[in-house]
Amino acid sequence: MRHISIKWRMTLWFTVVMVTISALVLVFVMLMNRNSVTRPPEAQVVYMVQRNADDLEFDHGNWDFSDVEFYGHGVYTEIYDEDGRLLGGAGPAAVTEQMPFSDEGLRTVTGSDGGRYYVYDRALNVGGATVWVRGTIDSAAREGVMDVIVPLAWALLPGLVVVSALGGWLISSLSFKPMEKVIAAAESISGGDDLSKRIGLPRGKSEINRLAGAFDDMFDRLERSFKAETQFTSDASHELRTPVTVILAECDTLERTQPTAEDYQEGVGVIRRQAQQMSRLIGQLLHITRLEQGTQKTYMERADLSTLAEAVCEQQRLIAPAGTELTLDAPEPVEVQADVLLMTRVLNNLIANAFHYGKDGGHVSVTVRRENGWAVLAVRDDGIGIAPEQQERIWQRFYQVDPARSGGEGTGLGLYMVRQIARLHGGTAEADSAPGQGSTFTVRIPAHKK
Repeated sequence: MRHISIKWRMTLWFTVVMVTISALVLVFVMLMNRNSVTRPPEAQVVYMVQRNADDLEFDHGNWDFSDVEFYGHGVYTEIYDEDGRLLGGAGPAAVTEQMPFSDEGLRTVTGSDGGRYYVYDRALNVGGATVWVRGTIDSAAREGVMDVIVPLAWALLPGLVVVSALGGWLISSLSFKPMEKVIAAAESISGGDDLSKRIGLPRGKSEINRLAGAFDDMFDRLERSFKAETQFTSDASHELRTPVTVILAECDTLERTQPTAEDYQEGVGVIRRQAQQMSRLIGQLLHITRLEQGTQKTYMERADLSTLAEAVCEQQRLIAPAGTELTLDAPEPVEVQADVLLMTRVLNNLIANAFHYGKDGGHVSVTVRRENGWAVLAVRDDGIGIAPEQQERIWQRFYQVDPARSGGEGTGLGLYMVRQIARLHGGTAEADSAPGQGSTFTVRIPAHKK
Protein backbone atom coordinates (compact mmCIF):
# COMPACT_ATOMS: atom_id res chain seq x y z
CA MET A 1 0.00 0.00 0.00
CA ARG A 2 2.86 2.41 0.75
CA HIS A 3 3.94 2.36 -2.92
CA ILE A 4 0.43 3.16 -4.21
CA SER A 5 -0.40 6.80 -4.94
CA ILE A 6 -2.91 8.60 -2.75
CA LYS A 7 -5.33 8.92 -5.67
CA TRP A 8 -5.36 5.16 -6.20
CA ARG A 9 -5.77 4.59 -2.47
CA MET A 10 -8.75 6.94 -2.40
CA THR A 11 -10.24 5.17 -5.42
CA LEU A 12 -9.77 1.77 -3.78
CA TRP A 13 -11.25 2.89 -0.48
CA PHE A 14 -14.17 4.61 -2.22
CA THR A 15 -14.93 1.42 -4.15
CA VAL A 16 -14.71 -0.75 -1.02
CA VAL A 17 -16.95 1.62 0.93
CA MET A 18 -19.58 1.78 -1.82
CA VAL A 19 -19.68 -2.01 -2.23
CA THR A 20 -19.86 -2.44 1.55
CA ILE A 21 -22.72 0.05 1.84
CA SER A 22 -24.59 -1.72 -0.97
CA ALA A 23 -24.10 -5.07 0.77
CA LEU A 24 -25.37 -3.65 4.06
CA VAL A 25 -28.43 -2.22 2.31
CA LEU A 26 -29.12 -5.62 0.75
CA VAL A 27 -28.82 -7.33 4.14
CA PHE A 28 -31.15 -4.73 5.64
CA VAL A 29 -33.74 -5.36 2.93
CA MET A 30 -33.45 -9.10 3.52
CA LEU A 31 -34.02 -8.63 7.24
CA MET A 32 -36.99 -6.34 6.64
CA ASN A 33 -38.52 -8.89 4.28
CA ARG A 34 -37.59 -11.99 6.22
CA ASN A 35 -41.24 -12.96 6.64
CA SER A 36 -41.86 -13.08 2.93
CA VAL A 37 -38.59 -14.84 2.31
CA THR A 38 -38.70 -17.53 4.99
CA ARG A 39 -42.45 -18.33 5.09
CA PRO A 40 -43.60 -20.80 2.37
CA PRO A 41 -46.73 -19.87 0.35
CA GLU A 42 -48.91 -22.48 2.16
CA ALA A 43 -48.13 -20.86 5.50
CA GLN A 44 -48.29 -17.37 4.02
CA VAL A 45 -51.87 -17.70 2.79
CA VAL A 46 -53.01 -19.14 6.16
CA TYR A 47 -51.24 -16.33 8.01
CA MET A 48 -52.80 -13.57 5.90
CA VAL A 49 -56.33 -15.02 6.14
CA GLN A 50 -56.09 -15.27 9.91
CA ARG A 51 -54.68 -11.77 10.21
CA ASN A 52 -57.36 -10.23 8.00
CA ALA A 53 -60.07 -12.15 9.87
CA ASP A 54 -58.84 -10.63 13.09
CA ASP A 55 -58.98 -7.16 11.52
CA LEU A 56 -62.66 -7.45 10.48
CA GLU A 57 -65.12 -5.39 12.48
CA PHE A 58 -68.96 -5.54 12.55
CA ASP A 59 -70.54 -2.29 13.71
CA HIS A 60 -74.33 -1.66 13.81
CA GLY A 61 -75.07 -4.24 11.16
CA ASN A 62 -72.27 -3.15 8.81
CA TRP A 63 -68.89 -4.73 8.17
CA ASP A 64 -65.80 -2.51 8.45
CA PHE A 65 -63.07 -3.56 6.03
CA SER A 66 -60.81 -0.53 6.56
CA ASP A 67 -58.07 -2.56 8.30
CA VAL A 68 -58.19 -5.49 5.87
CA GLU A 69 -55.19 -5.94 3.54
CA PHE A 70 -56.84 -7.31 0.40
CA TYR A 71 -53.48 -7.95 -1.26
CA GLY A 72 -50.22 -8.38 0.56
CA HIS A 73 -47.23 -10.72 0.59
CA GLY A 74 -48.51 -12.39 -2.58
CA VAL A 75 -51.91 -13.27 -1.02
CA TYR A 76 -55.23 -12.21 -2.63
CA THR A 77 -57.98 -11.82 -0.01
CA GLU A 78 -61.74 -12.00 -0.72
CA ILE A 79 -64.65 -11.63 1.70
CA TYR A 80 -68.04 -13.26 1.01
CA ASP A 81 -71.30 -13.36 2.93
CA GLU A 82 -72.92 -16.65 3.86
CA ASP A 83 -74.86 -16.65 0.56
CA GLY A 84 -71.63 -16.44 -1.46
CA ARG A 85 -71.94 -12.80 -2.46
CA LEU A 86 -68.63 -10.94 -2.73
CA LEU A 87 -68.39 -8.17 -0.14
CA GLY A 88 -64.81 -7.03 -0.81
CA GLY A 89 -61.51 -7.88 -2.43
CA ALA A 90 -60.66 -9.85 -5.56
CA GLY A 91 -58.88 -13.08 -6.42
CA PRO A 92 -56.18 -13.76 -9.01
CA ALA A 93 -57.32 -13.21 -12.61
CA ALA A 94 -56.18 -16.72 -13.54
CA VAL A 95 -58.46 -18.37 -10.95
CA THR A 96 -61.90 -18.30 -12.56
CA GLU A 97 -63.31 -21.37 -10.85
CA GLN A 98 -65.62 -20.52 -7.96
CA MET A 99 -64.82 -23.20 -5.41
CA PRO A 100 -67.29 -23.95 -2.61
CA PHE A 101 -66.29 -22.64 0.80
CA SER A 102 -64.69 -25.09 3.18
CA ASP A 103 -62.96 -24.76 6.51
CA GLU A 104 -61.23 -28.11 6.22
CA GLY A 105 -57.83 -26.63 5.44
CA LEU A 106 -55.65 -25.77 2.48
CA ARG A 107 -56.79 -26.72 -1.03
CA THR A 108 -55.16 -26.60 -4.44
CA VAL A 109 -56.67 -25.26 -7.67
CA THR A 110 -55.29 -24.95 -11.19
CA GLY A 111 -55.58 -21.54 -12.80
CA SER A 112 -56.28 -20.70 -16.42
CA ASP A 113 -52.55 -19.96 -16.84
CA GLY A 114 -51.72 -23.52 -15.86
CA GLY A 115 -50.31 -22.47 -12.53
CA ARG A 116 -51.11 -24.03 -9.19
CA TYR A 117 -52.74 -21.88 -6.52
CA TYR A 118 -53.34 -22.50 -2.83
CA VAL A 119 -56.77 -21.56 -1.44
CA TYR A 120 -57.61 -21.24 2.23
CA ASP A 121 -61.05 -20.38 3.69
CA ARG A 122 -62.06 -19.33 7.15
CA ALA A 123 -65.58 -18.75 8.41
CA LEU A 124 -66.17 -15.90 10.80
CA ASN A 125 -69.34 -15.37 12.86
CA VAL A 126 -69.77 -12.00 14.46
CA GLY A 127 -73.00 -10.69 15.95
CA GLY A 128 -75.03 -13.46 14.31
CA ALA A 129 -73.65 -12.68 10.86
CA THR A 130 -71.40 -15.13 9.05
CA VAL A 131 -68.76 -14.21 6.48
CA TRP A 132 -66.11 -16.19 4.67
CA VAL A 133 -62.54 -14.92 4.39
CA ARG A 134 -60.78 -16.56 1.44
CA GLY A 135 -57.07 -16.26 0.65
CA THR A 136 -55.43 -17.32 -2.62
CA ILE A 137 -51.71 -17.46 -3.40
CA ASP A 138 -49.63 -18.68 -6.34
CA SER A 139 -47.53 -21.70 -5.37
CA ALA A 140 -44.61 -20.11 -7.25
CA ALA A 141 -44.55 -17.32 -4.66
CA ARG A 142 -42.28 -19.60 -2.62
CA GLU A 143 -39.29 -17.85 -4.23
CA GLY A 144 -40.22 -14.58 -2.54
CA VAL A 145 -38.98 -11.09 -3.10
CA MET A 146 -35.37 -11.75 -2.19
CA ASP A 147 -35.09 -14.55 -4.74
CA VAL A 148 -35.43 -11.78 -7.30
CA ILE A 149 -33.33 -9.16 -5.54
CA VAL A 150 -30.33 -11.37 -4.70
CA PRO A 151 -29.66 -12.62 -8.28
CA LEU A 152 -30.20 -9.08 -9.52
CA ALA A 153 -27.72 -7.77 -6.96
CA TRP A 154 -25.12 -10.33 -8.05
CA ALA A 155 -25.70 -9.37 -11.67
CA LEU A 156 -25.28 -5.67 -10.89
CA LEU A 157 -22.25 -6.13 -8.60
CA PRO A 158 -19.55 -5.93 -11.35
CA GLY A 159 -21.16 -2.79 -12.72
CA LEU A 160 -21.34 -1.30 -9.23
CA VAL A 161 -17.63 -1.99 -8.70
CA VAL A 162 -16.72 -0.38 -12.03
CA VAL A 163 -18.94 2.68 -11.45
CA SER A 164 -17.61 3.07 -7.90
CA ALA A 165 -14.02 2.84 -9.11
CA LEU A 166 -14.61 5.39 -11.87
CA GLY A 167 -16.42 7.69 -9.45
CA GLY A 168 -13.63 7.38 -6.89
CA TRP A 169 -10.98 8.06 -9.51
CA LEU A 170 -12.87 11.11 -10.80
CA ILE A 171 -13.38 12.52 -7.30
CA SER A 172 -9.75 11.94 -6.29
CA SER A 173 -8.46 13.39 -9.57
CA LEU A 174 -10.53 16.56 -9.17
CA SER A 175 -9.61 16.82 -5.49
CA PHE A 176 -5.88 16.40 -6.12
CA LYS A 177 -5.69 18.51 -9.27
CA PRO A 178 -4.41 21.52 -7.27
CA MET A 179 -1.90 19.18 -5.63
CA GLU A 180 -0.33 18.52 -9.04
CA LYS A 181 0.34 22.25 -9.25
CA VAL A 182 1.88 22.19 -5.78
CA ILE A 183 4.15 19.28 -6.73
CA ALA A 184 5.15 20.86 -10.06
CA ALA A 185 6.03 24.17 -8.40
CA ALA A 186 7.99 22.47 -5.59
CA GLU A 187 9.94 20.32 -8.08
CA SER A 188 10.63 23.36 -10.26
CA ILE A 189 11.98 25.33 -7.30
CA SER A 190 14.02 22.45 -5.87
CA GLY A 191 15.47 21.57 -9.28
CA GLY A 192 16.40 25.10 -10.35
CA ASP A 193 18.02 28.31 -9.21
CA ASP A 194 14.92 30.53 -9.30
CA LEU A 195 13.63 30.84 -5.74
CA SER A 196 11.13 33.53 -6.73
CA LYS A 197 8.66 31.00 -8.17
CA ARG A 198 5.49 30.38 -6.17
CA ILE A 199 2.61 27.92 -6.32
CA GLY A 200 0.16 30.79 -6.51
CA LEU A 201 -3.06 29.07 -5.45
CA PRO A 202 -5.62 31.50 -4.01
CA ARG A 203 -5.81 31.56 -0.24
CA GLY A 204 -8.71 29.45 1.01
CA LYS A 205 -9.92 27.19 3.79
CA SER A 206 -9.44 23.89 1.96
CA GLU A 207 -6.55 21.72 3.08
CA ILE A 208 -4.76 21.93 -0.28
CA ASN A 209 -5.09 25.72 -0.48
CA ARG A 210 -3.76 26.01 3.07
CA LEU A 211 -0.89 23.65 2.21
CA ALA A 212 -0.06 25.70 -0.89
CA GLY A 213 -0.13 28.88 1.19
CA ALA A 214 2.18 27.30 3.76
CA PHE A 215 4.58 26.26 0.99
CA ASP A 216 4.54 29.78 -0.49
CA ASP A 217 5.29 31.25 2.94
CA MET A 218 8.12 28.75 3.36
CA PHE A 219 9.49 29.63 -0.09
CA ASP A 220 9.37 33.32 0.87
CA ARG A 221 11.48 32.63 3.94
CA LEU A 222 13.87 30.43 1.96
CA GLU A 223 14.29 33.15 -0.65
CA ARG A 224 14.91 35.78 2.02
CA SER A 225 17.38 33.49 3.79
CA PHE A 226 19.21 32.72 0.56
CA LYS A 227 19.38 36.39 -0.41
CA ALA A 228 20.53 37.33 3.08
CA GLU A 229 23.19 34.62 3.02
CA THR A 230 24.36 35.73 -0.41
CA GLN A 231 24.39 39.36 0.69
CA PHE A 232 26.24 38.47 3.90
CA THR A 233 28.88 36.52 1.97
CA SER A 234 29.28 39.29 -0.57
CA ASP A 235 29.44 42.05 2.04
CA ALA A 236 31.78 40.14 4.31
CA SER A 237 34.19 39.22 1.52
CA HIS A 238 34.20 42.80 0.23
CA GLU A 239 34.53 44.61 3.55
CA LEU A 240 36.98 42.17 5.14
CA ARG A 241 39.36 42.40 2.22
CA THR A 242 40.93 45.65 3.44
CA PRO A 243 41.58 44.70 7.10
CA VAL A 244 42.83 41.26 6.07
CA THR A 245 45.20 42.88 3.55
CA VAL A 246 46.46 45.28 6.21
CA ILE A 247 47.02 42.43 8.70
CA LEU A 248 48.88 40.31 6.14
CA ALA A 249 50.99 43.26 5.06
CA GLU A 250 51.87 44.12 8.65
CA CYS A 251 52.77 40.50 9.41
CA ASP A 252 54.91 40.35 6.27
CA THR A 253 56.70 43.55 7.30
CA LEU A 254 57.41 42.22 10.79
CA GLU A 255 58.75 38.95 9.35
CA ARG A 256 61.01 40.53 6.70
CA THR A 257 62.57 43.19 8.91
CA GLN A 258 64.29 43.22 12.22
CA PRO A 259 61.72 45.34 14.09
CA THR A 260 62.62 47.23 17.21
CA ALA A 261 60.46 46.80 20.27
CA GLU A 262 58.69 50.01 19.39
CA ASP A 263 58.07 48.85 15.79
CA TYR A 264 56.86 45.51 17.07
CA GLN A 265 54.38 47.12 19.47
CA GLU A 266 53.15 49.42 16.72
CA GLY A 267 52.65 46.47 14.35
CA VAL A 268 50.77 44.48 16.97
CA GLY A 269 48.58 47.52 17.59
CA VAL A 270 47.75 47.78 13.89
CA ILE A 271 46.87 44.08 13.75
CA ARG A 272 44.74 44.36 16.89
CA ARG A 273 42.82 47.38 15.57
CA GLN A 274 42.14 45.67 12.25
CA ALA A 275 41.06 42.47 14.02
CA GLN A 276 38.71 44.46 16.25
CA GLN A 277 37.33 46.18 13.17
CA MET A 278 36.73 42.77 11.57
CA SER A 279 35.05 41.51 14.73
CA ARG A 280 32.72 44.53 14.85
CA LEU A 281 31.93 44.16 11.17
CA ILE A 282 31.10 40.45 11.41
CA GLY A 283 28.97 41.00 14.51
CA GLN A 284 27.01 43.78 12.84
CA LEU A 285 26.55 41.75 9.65
CA LEU A 286 25.23 38.78 11.61
CA HIS A 287 22.87 41.03 13.55
CA ILE A 288 21.58 42.66 10.36
CA THR A 289 21.13 39.26 8.72
CA ARG A 290 18.96 38.10 11.62
CA LEU A 291 16.91 41.30 11.39
CA GLU A 292 16.36 40.84 7.66
CA GLN A 293 15.47 37.16 7.98
CA GLY A 294 13.07 37.80 10.83
CA THR A 295 15.02 35.40 13.07
CA GLN A 296 16.16 38.09 15.50
CA LYS A 297 14.82 37.17 18.93
CA THR A 298 12.98 40.10 20.43
CA TYR A 299 11.79 40.60 23.97
CA MET A 300 9.08 43.19 23.72
CA GLU A 301 8.28 44.80 27.05
CA ARG A 302 6.77 47.98 28.37
CA ALA A 303 9.54 50.53 28.83
CA ASP A 304 10.02 54.27 29.31
CA LEU A 305 11.95 55.64 26.34
CA SER A 306 12.87 58.78 28.32
CA THR A 307 14.49 56.73 31.10
CA LEU A 308 16.30 54.58 28.52
CA ALA A 309 17.64 57.68 26.73
CA GLU A 310 18.87 59.13 30.03
CA ALA A 311 20.83 55.95 30.83
CA VAL A 312 22.40 55.80 27.35
CA CYS A 313 23.35 59.49 27.43
CA GLU A 314 25.13 59.03 30.77
CA GLN A 315 27.26 56.26 29.23
CA GLN A 316 27.93 58.18 26.01
CA ARG A 317 29.13 61.28 27.92
CA LEU A 318 31.99 59.16 29.26
CA ILE A 319 33.30 58.46 25.74
CA ALA A 320 32.27 61.69 24.03
CA PRO A 321 35.00 63.54 22.08
CA ALA A 322 36.76 66.22 24.09
CA GLY A 323 34.78 69.44 24.15
CA THR A 324 31.59 67.89 22.73
CA GLU A 325 28.47 68.53 24.81
CA LEU A 326 25.68 65.92 24.95
CA THR A 327 22.29 67.06 26.29
CA LEU A 328 18.97 65.30 26.80
CA ASP A 329 15.50 66.82 26.55
CA ALA A 330 12.97 64.29 27.88
CA PRO A 331 10.51 66.25 30.04
CA GLU A 332 7.99 63.44 30.53
CA PRO A 333 7.83 59.64 30.46
CA VAL A 334 7.15 58.18 27.00
CA GLU A 335 6.17 54.53 27.34
CA VAL A 336 6.61 52.10 24.46
CA GLN A 337 6.32 48.36 23.83
CA ALA A 338 9.84 47.64 22.65
CA ASP A 339 12.95 45.50 22.89
CA VAL A 340 15.12 47.51 25.29
CA LEU A 341 18.42 46.10 23.99
CA LEU A 342 17.56 46.93 20.38
CA MET A 343 16.39 50.45 21.24
CA THR A 344 19.61 50.92 23.22
CA ARG A 345 21.53 49.99 20.07
CA VAL A 346 19.50 52.59 18.13
CA LEU A 347 20.43 55.32 20.62
CA ASN A 348 24.09 54.30 20.72
CA ASN A 349 24.35 54.20 16.92
CA LEU A 350 22.71 57.60 16.45
CA ILE A 351 24.78 59.30 19.16
CA ALA A 352 28.01 57.68 17.90
CA ASN A 353 27.15 58.87 14.40
CA ALA A 354 26.57 62.40 15.74
CA PHE A 355 29.97 62.31 17.51
CA HIS A 356 31.76 61.23 14.33
CA TYR A 357 30.18 63.79 12.04
CA GLY A 358 29.71 66.65 14.52
CA LYS A 359 32.15 69.53 14.66
CA ASP A 360 34.94 69.67 17.20
CA GLY A 361 33.69 71.09 20.49
CA GLY A 362 30.18 70.91 19.13
CA HIS A 363 26.83 70.06 20.63
CA VAL A 364 24.73 66.88 20.32
CA SER A 365 21.16 66.93 21.60
CA VAL A 366 18.83 64.00 22.24
CA THR A 367 15.07 64.63 22.41
CA VAL A 368 12.30 62.24 23.48
CA ARG A 369 8.65 63.20 23.16
CA ARG A 370 5.16 61.85 22.48
CA GLU A 371 3.52 63.05 19.27
CA ASN A 372 0.12 61.92 17.88
CA GLY A 373 0.36 58.42 19.30
CA TRP A 374 4.03 58.01 18.39
CA ALA A 375 7.12 57.92 20.55
CA VAL A 376 9.62 60.24 18.84
CA LEU A 377 13.37 59.95 19.41
CA ALA A 378 15.50 62.66 17.74
CA VAL A 379 19.30 63.06 17.76
CA ARG A 380 20.70 66.35 16.41
CA ASP A 381 24.28 67.40 15.76
CA ASP A 382 25.81 70.64 14.47
CA GLY A 383 28.33 68.98 12.19
CA ILE A 384 29.07 68.83 8.47
CA GLY A 385 25.53 67.97 7.40
CA ILE A 386 24.47 65.81 4.47
CA ALA A 387 23.91 66.83 0.86
CA PRO A 388 20.33 66.25 -0.43
CA GLU A 389 21.45 63.64 -2.96
CA GLN A 390 23.09 61.61 -0.17
CA GLN A 391 20.28 61.68 2.38
CA GLU A 392 18.64 58.48 1.17
CA ARG A 393 21.90 56.69 0.47
CA ILE A 394 23.03 57.00 4.10
CA TRP A 395 20.54 54.25 5.02
CA GLN A 396 22.27 51.78 2.69
CA ARG A 397 24.77 49.17 3.80
CA PHE A 398 28.37 50.38 4.19
CA TYR A 399 27.66 53.90 2.96
CA GLN A 400 29.62 56.63 4.73
CA VAL A 401 29.34 60.34 3.95
CA ASP A 402 32.98 60.98 4.92
CA PRO A 403 34.85 57.75 5.82
CA ALA A 404 37.90 59.70 6.96
CA ARG A 405 35.97 61.23 9.88
CA SER A 406 35.30 57.80 11.41
CA GLY A 407 39.01 57.19 11.92
CA GLY A 408 38.78 53.84 10.18
CA GLU A 409 36.53 52.48 12.91
CA GLY A 410 33.19 52.97 11.16
CA THR A 411 31.57 50.22 9.14
CA GLY A 412 28.76 52.12 7.46
CA LEU A 413 26.21 49.75 9.01
CA GLY A 414 25.00 51.83 11.96
CA LEU A 415 22.24 53.81 10.24
CA TYR A 416 21.16 50.81 8.19
CA MET A 417 20.70 48.89 11.44
CA VAL A 418 18.78 51.81 12.99
CA ARG A 419 16.21 51.73 10.19
CA GLN A 420 15.87 47.94 10.36
CA ILE A 421 15.24 48.05 14.12
CA ALA A 422 12.71 50.87 13.70
CA ARG A 423 10.84 48.81 11.11
CA LEU A 424 10.93 45.80 13.41
CA HIS A 425 9.06 47.92 15.96
CA GLY A 426 6.54 49.10 13.36
CA GLY A 427 8.15 52.51 13.03
CA THR A 428 10.29 54.68 10.75
CA ALA A 429 13.71 56.31 10.67
CA GLU A 430 14.33 59.58 8.78
CA ALA A 431 17.04 62.18 8.35
CA ASP A 432 16.76 65.96 8.00
CA SER A 433 19.98 67.69 7.07
CA ALA A 434 21.68 70.39 5.04
CA PRO A 435 25.39 70.83 4.26
CA GLY A 436 27.15 72.82 6.97
CA GLN A 437 24.02 73.02 9.16
CA GLY A 438 24.14 69.70 10.98
CA SER A 439 21.74 66.76 10.87
CA THR A 440 18.70 65.51 12.76
CA PHE A 441 17.93 61.80 12.81
CA THR A 442 14.38 60.98 13.92
CA VAL A 443 13.04 57.55 14.88
CA ARG A 444 9.30 57.05 15.41
CA ILE A 445 7.77 53.93 16.95
CA PRO A 446 4.23 53.41 18.29
CA ALA A 447 3.79 54.78 21.80
CA HIS A 448 2.10 52.66 24.46
CA LYS A 449 -1.56 53.65 24.79
CA LYS A 450 -2.31 55.39 28.06
